[in-house]
This record gives sequence, structure tokens and C-alpha cells, in this order.
Amino acid sequence: MSRNVVSMFLLGATGYIGGSVLAVLQERFPGLKINALVRSDTHFEAIRAMGVTPIHGSFENQALITEHSARADVVLNAADSDDLNLTLSILRGMKQRYESGKPKGILIHTSGVAVFLDSGTTGVFDKNGKLWNDSEEDDIRSITPSMLHGHIDVPILNAGNEGYAHTYIVCPAAIVGPSLGPIGRSSFFVKAVVQMSLVNKRALYVGEGSNEFNIVHIDDVVDLYCRVFKLSTEEKGLQSFNPYTQYFIAASKSVSWREIATFAGASLYKRDILKRPEPLSVNFTDLPPYFAFLAASERIVAVRGEELGWAPRDVSLEGWFQANVDAVLEGLHVD
Repeated sequence: MSRNVVSMFLLGATGYIGGSVLAVLQERFPGLKINALVRSDTHFEAIRAMGVTPIHGSFENQALITEHSARADVVLNAADSDDLNLTLSILRGMKQRYESGKPKGILIHTSGVAVFLDSGTTGVFDKNGKLWNDSEEDDIRSITPSMLHGHIDVPILNAGNEGYAHTYIVCPAAIVGPSLGPIGRSSFFVKAVVQMSLVNKRALYVGEGSNEFNIVHIDDVVDLYCRVFKLSTEEKGLQSFNPYTQYFIAASKSVSWREIATFAGASLYKRDILKRPEPLSVNFTDLPPYFAFLAASERIVAVRGEELGWAPRDVSLEGWFQANVDAVLEGLHVD
């Protein structure tokens, strides 16, 4: 490593993304000393077994989070993309570190491509809609607090712009694939689709279902985090650091919501969980507010990661549903 980066404070070590990142970071950067915030002491043994020091606490322990964010060379938050108090606690610690005369800390934050969802309500893909490109600085500067995850992304970008921390944001699409971490977790995306299908007794899409979502495999997400971490340790470019050029979308391919619903319905029907395999088209007004994303689209381009040598694989969503839905159902305690 070019910079003297030896310590990390990790949030999300027992989660799907954070645990997977932790496992691979330990392999690729064995000299890195990691402290991890862990809420439940039942997970301490699994975390210690990875050579990581558990710090007992929760997101509500703001003073503790600020303290460890000030101490660590790197803070990696893979725990929550929407908790403002958590984010502000981290940033307070990083500002304290800078004001104490220590080298600027590094923050690698996890956002999500839902920040780029359009306002569609018809389930129709708008091919002329806004195309968000992570290599276009103006696009990243256009993120506002009113956008999903934007109320977190904007303060982090501002912190990097103010100059008291070097900030990097990794923005994954919907993730599939088995967890690599110490605590087995399911993909939030697949779990949400399955739960939605169970609640409604059918897999759902809105209108014609041509609106598009983006997906990516967990292995590729982890690889991008490692590449961004390596980048953050290099001296090159730090004198003219620009947080708006350190925003990395992690996406492999786009799929329509009708495809997603079709794969989910077929998988659950095959297991006698649903009575019919074919998905059901509904109106936007029939959806509860927390399912509004079913009608919207994402139009995104992931370029920054490719500049670091990142090359995500093609993802077979149908194959992944068929092969792994059992683990999701087991986690939901569905027989």
C-alpha cells in the first residue's frame, strides 16, 4: 500500500455485503487490522475467527462510532444506506481526526442504485429517460437529498469536498449470489421479491412490466470494493482529490420487472409455495407505498469501476432463483 493504511473500522460485518467484503479483504490485504461493530455478542466468535476485533455496540451508540471513526485509517460502512445519524456520527469522527492533525481518514460508503430510480408509475421503460453515468461528474453532482439514499450520499460527498476526509461511494445494483461472510445472509433483493410474492400470493409487476432494474453478483460487488479500497490507499491524485469522481456504480446487466416476477413466480410455484407460476400485472395505485419501486426504472452506466480493471460477469437471474430460492425461504422460515 502506498499510504500508511493499517487499520479499518467496519460497519456491517455480520451482514450480506459487509460480511462478504470482510472475507475477501482479509484474503487480499492480510496486514489490515480490522475492528468491526457487532451488535450481538452471539456473533463475536465468528468475527474473532476471521482475525477481526469485534466492538460491541449498535448504531445508536453514536459516541462509540465517532470514537472509532476518528481512530481508524479507513471506515467502511456496508451496514446502512439510509441512516443519517449513523453517517453523521462517522463524519464527526473523521472530522475530529483531521482537526487533531492526523492524516485524513478514508471513508468507503455503501449506497444503492435505487438513488437513480425515475418517477415512473406505469411499469413502462422510458428509453429516453435520464441516463446516469458514474464517470460524468455532473451526474454525481446532480444527486440531491430528496432522492432515495441521496440524503446520505450528499453529506458524504460534501465531506470529501470540504476536505476533511477522502470519501468513496460504492453504489451496488440489486445483488444476487451466496454470502461469503461469517454469518450466512440472503440477498436483500431476492428476499424482498420472495416476500412480496408470498404476501400477495402471486409474483407481481406493474403494467406491462418493461421497466428495468439492474443486477450484479455479490462476488463482483466484493471485487469492486477491494479495488476501491486499493485505490484509496494510493497517493496518486490525493492532492487534487475530487469526491465526485470517486463514485462507483456496481451493475452487470438490466432486466425487466416482468422477467424478475416471472423467474420468482416459476421458482416458488415449483416448490408448491404459489398456486400459479405466471406473475400478475397490477396497477400502481394497487401497490402499498413501500412497493412503489416496482413501477420505476433505472438507466445507469457503470464506467468508473472498469477504469480500475473491474469486469463483472453476466448474471443468470433465472438460474440464480432456481438454484438459491430454497436458502431464502429457509431464512424466512417458510416450509
